[in-house]
Amino acid sequence: MKSTINNHLVIIFSCLFLTQLSLAQETFPSKPITIVNPNPPGGFVDNVGRNLSIVLQKILKQPVLIVNKPGANGAIGHAFVANTSADGYTLLLTSPSLITQPAIDALYNKNSSYTLNKLIPVAQITSDPAIISVHPETQIKTIQDLIKRAAPQGNIAISSSGTYGATHLPMAMIEHATSVKFKHIPTSGGAPAMNLALGGHVNAVASAPSVAFPQTQANKLIPIAQTGTKRLPPFLEIPTLKESNISVEYALWTSLFAPVGTPAPILKVITQAMREATQDEQFKVALVKSNSTLDYLDGEDFNQFWKSEIKKLQDTVRQIGKVDE
Repeated sequence: MKSTINNHLVIIFSCLFLTQLSLAQETFPSKPITIVNPNPPGGFVDNVGRNLSIVLQKILKQPVLIVNKPGANGAIGHAFVANTSADGYTLLLTSPSLITQPAIDALYNKNSSYTLNKLIPVAQITSDPAIISVHPETQIKTIQDLIKRAAPQGNIAISSSGTYGATHLPMAMIEHATSVKFKHIPTSGGAPAMNLALGGHVNAVASAPSVAFPQTQANKLIPIAQTGTKRLPPFLEIPTLKESNISVEYALWTSLFAPVGTPAPILKVITQAMREATQDEQFKVALVKSNSTLDYLDGEDFNQFWKSEIKKLQDTVRQIGKVDE
């Protein structure tokens, strides 16, 4: 008798669980969705997020809000989403800094405000090289000129989105590969870093193509190198680092994450919406106009990329070691 009751309870709870999942899929979303960008407005993540939100709203038939929560190399925004309710209504759109910050905390024996296993990788949206640009007054024409000028003494000042942030990491990788030293001025994001370069307060900056293009087109900055595996339009005249005999490759990607524990049916709805949004002509045109490259991945393809990227970037952090500011 006891066994029969237990079996009935298992069946009842299983039915309730499946019903809840079914309802979640049928009714999600029933209210606005917030996508957290852990950077200030104006950077490449912001550019992608705001264009994406417009299309997602049409697909999901609910408002999709981009909320900036900058600070601590993105850790404030990352931790906010990692520790929020796993109901699909708060998501994270971010860059490689998501991976590097826990490794940095470990390097300095600090308790991290979040761990990567508290987030589910949903989809990669874009992937671009970083464009390394210099202020015209430097008279620097090539990446080799920059390296010669920097030498070991730190004669070249650079700005970035934060120590080990998405736009600092490629410059730190160049330091390691060439044995030079830059004078690093970290900021709270890609847009503030660009403002320092435009004002001549630093000599050089690495930034996403979408951020670099309008400034280089206006000759406010001069592009001298890009960090990808191949030359990216509209920077076809600018060599890659490897073409300049610097053994560094690095990508600035934007990817969407959900808190761990988000029900599978809700993740399915979000993933399907992402597939539709990234194939929407309005979104594609917006990416082209902002010089961002669509490189969509989800499912197992994204999971495999995610695992390899964690190893690559966290190995790089450990290889570079502690950075004195």
